[in-house]
This record gives sequence, C-alpha cells and structure tokens, in this order.
Amino acid sequence: MPAYRYLLMLLVSWIIVLGFAGPVAAQHMRDISVPVRGQPNYEKSRLLGHWFEVARSKSRFEYDCHGVTADVELRDDSRLTLKIDCHKGSVSGPVLDIDSILVEVAPAIFEMRFVRFRAFGHQTAVVLWQAEEDSLAVLGSPSGEFGWVWSKSAIIDQASLDLGREKLVAAGYLKHGIRPVKH
Repeated sequence: MPAYRYLLMLLVSWIIVLGFAGPVAAQHMRDISVPVRGQPNYEKSRLLGHWFEVARSKSRFEYDCHGVTADVELRDDSRLTLKIDCHKGSVSGPVLDIDSILVEVAPAIFEMRFVRFRAFGHQTAVVLWQAEEDSLAVLGSPSGEFGWVWSKSAIIDQASLDLGREKLVAAGYLKHGIRPVKH
C-alpha cells in the first residue's frame, strides 16, 4: 500500500475517533444530572474584557491548548464576540484562534456560535459564578463540553483557583477533571 494511502487512512481514522471521543469525554467530565444555573441578575457587560483561562475541564475544541486567553467584546448588534487564543502544543506554540459569537438567551446564559469551527456546533455557555469585583469568572456548559475558570490575571493565588474549581464541582464537574492552565 502506498505511503500516502496509509497516511490518509490513518488521518480518517483519527478524525472518526476524535469525532466520537470528544462528546463522550465531555459527558464524563460533568454529571449532567446536576442542574447548571446561571448567576442570578447577571449583566453581560461584566463578562467584557481580557481573560486568562487559569483552569478548565477537558474540551474537544481546546485539545492540546496551552496559555489560553479569552477576549470578550460587545458587538454593534448587542451580542458578544468571544475570541479564544489557544497555543497549540506548548505555551509558546503557534496560536489557534477559536472565534465565536455569544448570543444572550437569558441572564448569564449564552448560545456560543463558532465562526470558523462550525463542526463544534452551537454550545450553551453559562456564567455559573463571577466575583463581585469581576476578577474571576466561572463558566460551564450543561452538556459538560467545557468548564472554565477565567481570571483577569495570568497568575492567581491558590485560594482563588480552588474557589473557581469548587464552583465547577458544584455544577457537577468532576474535581479530578479540572486542570490548571499554565501561562
């Protein structure tokens, strides 16, 4: 068998495996019987700004991502733009931009529509908790596809990191599945 046919078969096999493994892995990161509730009386303007992802659960759209940052901006049409910068392979690796539009469907609940990676479909992003001074935010998805702890600072103290992780655990995420993200 020519080498290119073998490589093509290998690539197709990996695409099939990753296509099925992503959703399965996500479901095992969160007990979906636990309800996901958004922060009451939430104002979406609190989510605006530059964030550092300091912890997360496994996610198929952040596979092998390091030093992840997220920028949330207000659009002219009242929706939000979410731009995630993922460094592939290492903190100094090449940047993969994961762009999406956040459409608020209820206070603290957003439909996340991917721009380039439409294969990820639409995801629901819920602001589970945010610090009063907006220095830390915890977001998750009912499907368990992702769980994020975002900070306005790349380096946070252990107590703040633990608090963010506790908020994800309270939403059904498995504690051992929430990993710190280095910057």
